[in-house]
Amino acid sequence: MNIIKWLLIILIVLIVLILIVTAVLRRGGDQMYARYDRYAREALSKNFSLQQYPIKAEFQKIAPWKALKMFQFAVDSQQTDRIARINTIDATLFLCMKMYTLLLRPNYDYNLPMLSVDIIAIPGGKRVYVLEVIDPARIDDAHKKAAYDKMRKWQSTVEKFEQMPTRDWFKDFLADVSIHINAKAADDDVLFDIFKTYLDAYIEMARNAQKLDAAQSSMVKSGIEFYVSTLLAKGGPAVDVFKRILGPEKQQEYIRTVMFGID
Repeated sequence: MNIIKWLLIILIVLIVLILIVTAVLRRGGDQMYARYDRYAREALSKNFSLQQYPIKAEFQKIAPWKALKMFQFAVDSQQTDRIARINTIDATLFLCMKMYTLLLRPNYDYNLPMLSVDIIAIPGGKRVYVLEVIDPARIDDAHKKAAYDKMRKWQSTVEKFEQMPTRDWFKDFLADVSIHINAKAADDDVLFDIFKTYLDAYIEMARNAQKLDAAQSSMVKSGIEFYVSTLLAKGGPAVDVFKRILGPEKQQEYIRTVMFGID
């Protein structure tokens, strides 16, 4: 009995130590997440009248035992008249990596691209930094050009970072201002300033956007739906993870209905 008692004590101590170590390792990521999340929520709520969008209970918090709860996602969704989905994901990967995700999917009645943000803080001071402007319809206008020009001002700075490869099919959908880089914690202030520029430019573009006619609105709708179908068919880093932890059917439902709201 004494041996079992001591084994239980040792096990409890080990679990406590693991939790403490992972919390310490994740501290920088938690701070990073809070910084981005606070700015995005304040900027969007200041410019739009936001309403909560209901998500099925099973998708509000995803932490399957299938993955030993090593992947944890908390999903929050809002909407407004010009942006049909404002999805924020608070993700913890392998207990100690933190990811901030923001996805803006426009109302089809407006000539707006999607904005997809994924920023991962990895213990040891590494950062994975992805800002994608997804523009399948490619309908040009002055407001969109002005927003892209503001984003493009960071191009020379972005080029100094280590560039990450992207899947070939992405190029048919992404605007040239999209960013895929590896960085370090020492770059956090610059990375945050880039994010602010992109989000502020997107918000201004959305506020100034004019309603499209029926034909152009159909182009935006079909372009976004084609992008999502292609994403599910050909895969990407995030959707591949959800396929493994949710299974193919639930992955399809989550990506289509929760992330992009196209069903």
